[in-house]
Amino acid sequence: MTDQQSQQKINEAAEQFTDTLVRSYKTVADSGVSAQERSTQLTEVFFNQAINNLHAQAEQNRQATEQLADQQQRQAEAAQTLTRESVEAYMDFMDSMFSWWQGGVQTAERAAKPAPSSFPSTAESTATSQPSDAKLPLENYNSLSANEVADRIEPLSPEEIKRLRDYEAKNKNRRSVLERMDARIYAASEA
Repeated sequence: MTDQQSQQKINEAAEQFTDTLVRSYKTVADSGVSAQERSTQLTEVFFNQAINNLHAQAEQNRQATEQLADQQQRQAEAAQTLTRESVEAYMDFMDSMFSWWQGGVQTAERAAKPAPSSFPSTAESTATSQPSDAKLPLENYNSLSANEVADRIEPLSPEEIKRLRDYEAKNKNRRSVLERMDARIYAASEA
């Protein structure tokens, strides 16, 4: 073999080596790009799932907070209702106790008075001119509780309420009823 042939074989071998080297570098580079793309996709999937989970948790927290706020509102309303009803029941109890006491005092006063003569004096005749339960704007007024009176005076005129107030002040004299009547009379005068 001549030098020229040997040189040519060396050149061919060098070209083959170079081609093989280029192909292997290209394969390694393609593998690197492919691995980097897969890594990018996996990272994107991971972050998308993390963001979706955070959104879901935030929504669940918002719903739980709304439910808690709603529950607290219902509890506050129930407490207010219970307090109002307790106060009303206590006021009715106190009004009935005061009425009972006042009835006892009036009974004692009547028992202490001398027996009436057969002819009433002018003072006695004016005392009996006070309206009876039947002549008042509300039927069976004396049997009504303080709350029932407060509810039933709403449609009455100010004059009717004033008549009831005078009667209440002279008989049962329930503070809560008198205050409610005063408020209605005042509201009517302001209108």
